[in-house]
Amino acid sequence: IFFMNEYENGGLMQTTLVRYDMKSVKEDNNLPFYQEYEKKNIPESKVKHEIDYDSFITEDDEPVDNMFSEHQQGLLTESLNTSWEKEEPYIVVANVGIYEEFPTTPIVPDVLLSLDVRPAKDIWEKKNRCYFVSVFGKPPELVIEIVSNKVGNEVKKKRKRYEKMGVKYYVIYDPGFKLYKTSFHAFKLVNKSYTSFLRKDLYNKRIWFDDIDIGLTIKKTKYKGMNAEWLRWCDINGKVLKSGKEQAVAERKRTEAERRRVETERKRAEA
Repeated sequence: IFFMNEYENGGLMQTTLVRYDMKSVKEDNNLPFYQEYEKKNIPESKVKHEIDYDSFITEDDEPVDNMFSEHQQGLLTESLNTSWEKEEPYIVVANVGIYEEFPTTPIVPDVLLSLDVRPAKDIWEKKNRCYFVSVFGKPPELVIEIVSNKVGNEVKKKRKRYEKMGVKYYVIYDPGFKLYKTSFHAFKLVNKSYTSFLRKDLYNKRIWFDDIDIGLTIKKTKYKGMNAEWLRWCDINGKVLKSGKEQAVAERKRTEAERRRVETERKRAEA
């Protein structure tokens, strides 16, 4: 690199070029003074690190959760994809890790919902296999944790991490009353801190996310052979969003009712 060096000679200003050999900033010793200064005075927060997505663990061979939790995760994702009439794109997935900063270990909610995003075209590229906040540009709007024991840290550790990440809504469903005396708990991010939903809404087992245009409720029904109280998506009137099988059953009932109506009218006309 060349620097301009000016000096006075007999009342005249003259300029010469002075050459400095430049070494890599990766070398710690014998750096030129200007590089030493820059190295020591750039705040770490201003340094942009290239993210090596291939170094992150996006899936492992750990066994899935208990049978109820697995069914509950599937019911939430499948029914939303089947019945939610929403024009804008969104992603709802179960048991997928979220990376919000680097380096860190992922946090894995039972279900996450993120609005105005689409799955990447190359789903096998490492950075597209889980939810990197740096890739999607924002955290999910909503995460759900399904409690099955007392060791999941849903109340303190996970809550604080989702709060710090900026997840707007955090829902805890505790059907076995492992952590609480009631099963339904929901929090909204207000001024960077979580505040609980109204107690009356939680006791009535129905909450509404106005800016997402979706709600959650608890309904006792049979799903995959299991009679239980299930956490379900619902519309503003509390009507449950049906799964694919539930829609098929409802359609068969409508078809059968219409067939009987036509048959009854035919018999009346012939009488």
